[in-house]
Amino acid sequence: MRLSSVMAFCLTVVMGGPAMAIDASFGIPVAGRVALEGLSLDGAYRFGYVNGMARRGQQAQRFEIRHGDCGRASRVNDCDKDRGRVEMKEKPKNNMSRPNQGVWYGYSVLIPKDFVSLGRGNTMLGQVKAEGLSSPLWSLTFNDAPKLRFADKKNGCKLGSMASWKGRWIDITIYAHYGRSGQDVYFQLYKDGKLLCQRRSPFVPKHVAQSNPKLGLKYGIYNSFVSRYLAKHGRTPAAAKKGPRMCSGGKCKSPSATPFRYEWGVRLPTHVIYYDEMRFGARREHVDVRMLEARGVPPVD
Repeated sequence: MRLSSVMAFCLTVVMGGPAMAIDASFGIPVAGRVALEGLSLDGAYRFGYVNGMARRGQQAQRFEIRHGDCGRASRVNDCDKDRGRVEMKEKPKNNMSRPNQGVWYGYSVLIPKDFVSLGRGNTMLGQVKAEGLSSPLWSLTFNDAPKLRFADKKNGCKLGSMASWKGRWIDITIYAHYGRSGQDVYFQLYKDGKLLCQRRSPFVPKHVAQSNPKLGLKYGIYNSFVSRYLAKHGRTPAAAKKGPRMCSGGKCKSPSATPFRYEWGVRLPTHVIYYDEMRFGARREHVDVRMLEARGVPPVD
C-alpha cells in the first residue's frame, strides 16, 4: 500500500552490527521500499491501486499481464527469452532482505477464479533473487502443480492444488534466513496461519553466500516458458521451428525463445493478480495478517 501516517511509528530501524534490529510491532510496510521492475512492459493496465478488492482497508495492488507483454531493460530482453513480467522489486536491494540475516514477510494474495494455468509454463508470484545468480533463492510458482522452489533444487515443497489457491484472499507469511549456519530453521511458509513448508538446512548456495550478494524481493506476475502453453493449445508455426529456442547443455527447454513473433492460433490467457497488506519485520506476529487483524492493528492503506 501507499505510505501513510502508519509509517511514522512503524519505521524504527537500526542498521549496523551483525543483524538488522527492527522495533515495529505493526510490521514495516513494503511500500516505499519497492519499485516497478524495468522489464515490466509499459501500459496503464499493468499495475495500479484499486478500490473495493482489498483484503483489509480500502485498496489493493493489482497486476495484469497480457499476451505479448514482454519488456527490455539494460542488457536483458524478455521478448527473446520466452517470458514476460510485471513485478515490483526491492529497491534498493538489501533494503528488506539481507545476507546472513533472517526476515519475515507477510501479505495477502488473491488469484481470481478465472485464472488459467500455463501448464508446463511457469507463473511466479513471489521470489527473492541474489545478484549474480540466475535462479531465485526461493520462488512460489503457480501452474498445474503449485510449488515452492529453492535455487539448490533441494527440499522444495508442494503447495496443494491450484484450485485451493483460487477465488479468495490467501494470507501468506514467510520466514527466510539468508545465511549458511547457526539456525535451526532457514525457511518457513504459512498459508492462512498453518505451516505449509519448512526447511532446516541452508538454501543459499555456498558460493553465493561467500560473495555477500545483494538480495531483492520481487512480487507481481512473472511468466516464463510461455511457448510451452502456446504449442500445447495451438500449433507451432514453421518459422518458430526454425527460429531461436531456449536451450542449454544441448537440451531445449521450450519450443521458441521468441514466441510473440509468431501466430500460434491461440493466445496466452490474461493474468490478473491482487496483493494486499504487505509488510516485513523481525517476528512473525509483526507481519502475519491474521495475527495483526486479531490484535486490531490498522490495515496498510
